[in-house]
Amino acid sequence: MALFLRKKTKKEQTVEARRKRRDDPRPANVREAIDSSQLLAAGLFLVLTLAVVLICFVGRSPAGPRQLPGQTARIRVIAELPFSYESKLQTARLMEQRERQVGPSYSINNTTYEQFAAQIDALDLALEEQIDGTLEALNEEERKVAIADFNRNFTLDHPLHINNEDLILLLQRSSPEQRERYLSEGKIILRDILREGIYQPNQVESANGDTEAFSSYEIFGRVRDSRLRSEEEAIRLLGINLAGLDVDIALSRALRRIFSKGLKPNLEYDEARTQARIKAALDKVKPVMVQVQPGDVITEPGTTITPQQIEMLNAYRKALQQSDKVILGFNATLAQHTILTLLLMIGALIYIQVAMPNFRKSNRRILLTALVLIINLLFIRIVSEISELSFFTRAPTLQATVGILSPVAVGAIVIAMLIGAHGAVLLSLLVATLYAMMEGNSMEVFLVSLLASLVGVYFCRDIRLRAKVVRAGAMTGVTVAIGALLFGLLHGFSFQTLAQQALTAVVVGFLTGMLAIGMLPLLEHIFKFTTDITLLELTDFNHPLLRKLQIEAPGTYHHSLMVANLSERAAAEIGANPLLCRATCLFHDIGKMSKPEYFVENQQEGRNPHDERNPTMSALIIKNHVKEGVDMAQKAKLPSVFIDIIQQHHGTTLIKYFFNKAFNQQQQATLPLGTSNTASSPGKVDESTFRYDGPRPRSRESAIIFIADSVEAASRSLKKVSPQSVEDLVDGIIADRIEDGQLDECPLTVSDIRKMRDSFVFTLLNMLHSRVEYPKMKKDGSNAPMPASSSQTQPPHAASGTTKPAVG
Repeated sequence: MALFLRKKTKKEQTVEARRKRRDDPRPANVREAIDSSQLLAAGLFLVLTLAVVLICFVGRSPAGPRQLPGQTARIRVIAELPFSYESKLQTARLMEQRERQVGPSYSINNTTYEQFAAQIDALDLALEEQIDGTLEALNEEERKVAIADFNRNFTLDHPLHINNEDLILLLQRSSPEQRERYLSEGKIILRDILREGIYQPNQVESANGDTEAFSSYEIFGRVRDSRLRSEEEAIRLLGINLAGLDVDIALSRALRRIFSKGLKPNLEYDEARTQARIKAALDKVKPVMVQVQPGDVITEPGTTITPQQIEMLNAYRKALQQSDKVILGFNATLAQHTILTLLLMIGALIYIQVAMPNFRKSNRRILLTALVLIINLLFIRIVSEISELSFFTRAPTLQATVGILSPVAVGAIVIAMLIGAHGAVLLSLLVATLYAMMEGNSMEVFLVSLLASLVGVYFCRDIRLRAKVVRAGAMTGVTVAIGALLFGLLHGFSFQTLAQQALTAVVVGFLTGMLAIGMLPLLEHIFKFTTDITLLELTDFNHPLLRKLQIEAPGTYHHSLMVANLSERAAAEIGANPLLCRATCLFHDIGKMSKPEYFVENQQEGRNPHDERNPTMSALIIKNHVKEGVDMAQKAKLPSVFIDIIQQHHGTTLIKYFFNKAFNQQQQATLPLGTSNTASSPGKVDESTFRYDGPRPRSRESAIIFIADSVEAASRSLKKVSPQSVEDLVDGIIADRIEDGQLDECPLTVSDIRKMRDSFVFTLLNMLHSRVEYPKMKKDGSNAPMPASSSQTQPPHAASGTTKPAVG
């Protein structure tokens, strides 16, 4: 009982505190505490949901996204307030109707009558001068010949083309006085008929066959309503009027045939008068005002959008902008979108819990994904607001093209490179869903956006050059272009619109890649993530730290290269990040540069400074290279993952060589009679003094490097290299680390450890291979080889004969 009640010494309390710190599973620093805080994760979820609603839906018009005529309506839009607007489309349709009701204006062309009347007067004068008084002395045949000659000569100057028979009847059946009267009466009848107007058949067709559609026309400077006639009707009326001249039938018919040559269409279209009448009619048309009451349905989902609905939607948006109700953002549409967003975020959270446990355990990953999601949605919202500007709404082609400007895949590309494909796919799904909701639950927007983002994630696999990021962005642009072309053809867009959309999508794709390149360094610095691009840049042997390591600690540098080779292949075998292993291995022992001579790989000429130190001091010097490495990495601004692996690459393992040395020294200090000095008893060796401070490996990459470092160092002590000896060495180290609990915090599986073990064995056997001994020639010049000495038959690695285990 006294043993349990004994008060612990200060040294025992210190040892117990160190052991508790080593075995305590709580976070080792503030960053780890923040990274694993469940309260912070819940707060991030709520803030992200609120931010998404604010960015995507607050201030959005309940009228839905802008659409083009001919597209299919995506949502039902119901008026929430009364409004009225001037319908330019209906007004234009009414004006077209009134314009069609105004018939064309015609004017009478008197030139036809005047020319024909002058020819009739010339005929009467010529008959009087050339024929009258000359026919009595001629017989009938001679009369016909004389009249025919006259008619032919007269026609040469006056194209009346009167038949000889009609001219003979006129001369035989009337005296000169009667002939003059008949011709005068005929001209009067012809003039009256022409003054009423004679129209052409095509003029009747233009008036839809209705002669009443002809407007009033001007006759000799005055307006008169008349009955218009066709050319056939005018000839018939001419015959009726000539029959009333008290002449026989034969002469009446002859006169009708003569004067019918003067009956020609004489209506001419009066452009100026017609336009003046149309303008007067249109000036009387008043704008058509459309009244819309609350509850009226503007669009129904699944129906084709008409130009009238587009006009009504634009007017509704304008009325909403002027309403205090929508300025505050409280409407049924916002409430619906808020609920849908909350459900979407809950679904994403469940997916993370089930399928992405590592993602769930890291608040940094969640915060980074949330921030990138918000940035991506901000880009989309900005483009959406730009598309609402009147400059784009006036031109349907521009309005159809401006929607392609949204860089929907930039977030997926960034997350794929910083976190991985699983987080990028989740982000792609969120962005595509929210974008589709912003665009009126458009399945087209959802599919094209999701496919473009997934294509970007696909082409971001194993990217190690920044130029390939631009290529990934370009491929997302090509995907959007193909989608725009397919859906544009379905909607019947013009070739010009399709070409503009495709070209814009490709250009935006390139810009997306460049935008991702610009975002990566900033996000890497803020959230302490490292991309393969940065890792590849840090593998450059010209890095200042590596150059310094080559010069000041060449043995450590070579050791780092060997560990890098071991780790890189093992990481590839188990599906970890080989590039991360290689890059961090090159820097994991940079702390040894502070005192390189205390590490066996840098010792020369058999001098060992530890011989002059006690075991405790040697252990502290060995352990200190981890702290020195962390300080050097921080000063060189290496990524945080490098610092983590520098801290974890020894875990909390025991420095056995110096621990055993200290233990043996205490054994030798035992008193001769079998009693021991309490201060120097073997049981009082402080094990925590000889253990690294840790923490233990917490990732697959750090666990690989942790074991590879020990395997490579221990392999230097092998006296004989064989498959069995190498396998025993690797198996012993792995079993020792597992038994010591060093791998308890890393996510390695039994299968991973087996694959890692096989990889180490394979690589070590190739690294430690022996070469064929080259025979030496005798000095006398003969070709006989000299016999091999016993020392030359030893394996190269056993030549030193040292039994001291590798340290570090």
